[in-house]
Amino acid sequence: MMYAVLFITVVLTISMGILDIALRQFAISSVNRESPRALYAADAGLDCAFYGDILNGYFSTSTPDTTHVGLCGANDVTVIPIDRNSNPIVWQEFMVKFGSGSELLCAKVSVKKDVNANGDITLTTIDSRGYNTDCPPAASLRFPLVERGLTATY
Repeated sequence: MMYAVLFITVVLTISMGILDIALRQFAISSVNRESPRALYAADAGLDCAFYGDILNGYFSTSTPDTTHVGLCGANDVTVIPIDRNSNPIVWQEFMVKFGSGSELLCAKVSVKKDVNANGDITLTTIDSRGYNTDCPPAASLRFPLVERGLTATY
């Protein structure tokens, strides 16, 4: 009788250890599955900013326009100038969504321009944060929320 109780205790302990490992691997695999989606959104946001800045000059250092129709494919983008009291640096941000329904992705993009005393742009930094779902904070956040970021400086 004593050996049976000892045997069952050992088997249950080993089973619980294996179950714990399996649950952790499941959580890691779900993050790994969602990570490329967030990276693709960050890359698409970076490409939108490049296109708007280099080809069209949307991120002006004087008085930026606020709405750019079709900047990112079929998506309208509202650029928000940000006053961070950091003259001579000009900050602007926008969010863009890609896809729809359960395939919705989002990118939050900030464009920073360093300006010298003559008003010339000396450095541009674009930071794009991609999400595997709607832009946070949102009511329908998917678990796990994965954020990936890309930064370009030129």
